[in-house]
Amino acid sequence: MAHLDDASYNKSVKAVWQATAVMGIVTVFEVGFALTHFFYLHESLPKIYLHVVMIIATLIKAFFIIAEFMHLKYEKRALIMSLGIPLIFLVWALIALMSEGYYWLDIIH
Repeated sequence: MAHLDDASYNKSVKAVWQATAVMGIVTVFEVGFALTHFFYLHESLPKIYLHVVMIIATLIKAFFIIAEFMHLKYEKRALIMSLGIPLIFLVWALIALMSEGYYWLDIIH
């Protein structure tokens, strides 16, 4: 196991705290928006906007978790692409399968 000098250790700790702060801010915004929608905007703002905001906030937090805490941003570009591109296809497949499932559900009923 390689040991870090003080400068690189402090830099790593600072990066972790920055990622944690960004995720905390996004979480506070996410909860605040959900509560505002629930108590004040549920009649005037369609629920799809709430879903879109939640999905975007979740993707932002997932990015910071993968990049900083799983140390993926320190890897070579080829490894990042070999993990990222299949993930995009997986999300696409899930969306396609769900829409196809709803199509068959509509046909049956």
